[in-house]
Amino acid sequence: MNIQKIAELAGVSVATVSRVFNHPEKVLPETRERIIAVMEEHNFTPNWFARGLTIGTSKTIALLVPAIVSNLYQNIISGVETVAGNKGYAVIFGQTRGDWETEYNFLKLMKDRKVDGVIHVGPRFVQGSSLESLSLDMPCVHIGRSENCDCKVHCYFDTDKAAHRLLHHLTELGNRSFSLIYDSKQDGEIAVAFENALQTLSPKSGEKNHFKSYEAEDSTEGGYLALQRIIKQDSLPDVLLTGGDLQAIGALKAARDSELRIPEDLALASFNDSPVCSVVSPALTCVEMPAAKLGMTAARLLFDSIENDDEESDYSQELILQPKLKIRESCGNKTDIFELFD
Repeated sequence: MNIQKIAELAGVSVATVSRVFNHPEKVLPETRERIIAVMEEHNFTPNWFARGLTIGTSKTIALLVPAIVSNLYQNIISGVETVAGNKGYAVIFGQTRGDWETEYNFLKLMKDRKVDGVIHVGPRFVQGSSLESLSLDMPCVHIGRSENCDCKVHCYFDTDKAAHRLLHHLTELGNRSFSLIYDSKQDGEIAVAFENALQTLSPKSGEKNHFKSYEAEDSTEGGYLALQRIIKQDSLPDVLLTGGDLQAIGALKAARDSELRIPEDLALASFNDSPVCSVVSPALTCVEMPAAKLGMTAARLLFDSIENDDEESDYSQELILQPKLKIRESCGNKTDIFELFD
């Protein structure tokens, strides 16, 4: 049973059946009731993707993220779902784990299923000949910065300014050496932002700041193992920075297991905040990313493109959201106020 057969049995056009699905108020009550009766008699439920071929919209969008375990990505997903739900759209998720082939295959599947648009989260998008051969040809929004991205609409956090604010605070506390634990598949721009920021924050004494980075999985285990490796192989920095809150929690445990005091022996700060960061001991100094707001912003931009698909097709847009520095105890802050905001 399909929509064409329902239309035939009800004695109406396929377009009229489609209007019952999408705009029932535009169909005469007696016609609408006759179509619904036929559907109930034959236990017909519309296939939403097949329906999209008929009416020109599947009422679905695709959301491609590097991982779903991160609090940051979970909040982005929540923001996208909020806007999509209010629009009457469903969201299909894909998780790439930083793998280009997975990314390409997911996008190809979404193209075949006629989704109405794509939101891609991460530092990169399918590039070069892969994207050209795919010919995505649908509205897309990229959350992140990429020089070689087929999307014309971008939104992202100002990681450069956030890194500068955090490092300025840490250097004001007298710290000069910094090590960063980060996931290169998704946090590459954070490493660059930290390195660039330190070059502009030279101490007045003329003493140089030192920076070193270590790749690690974005997880508590990744943070734990990375700090253990630093302890065994290198001299401790003044400050350990992490690309995510999970890595910071893992590093905190590694420090305790190695009898290192935070922040007396090693200051600790994270480039992402989550509810747990304020309740661990010591409470973690973090850069708070307005992730849910970013997800909502991306979704609104996508629906603007979907609803105006035939207008200004070459229109480009870029929106930048500002993170917030939350100063707590793990960085060595001595202020009596429990939590400071910059």
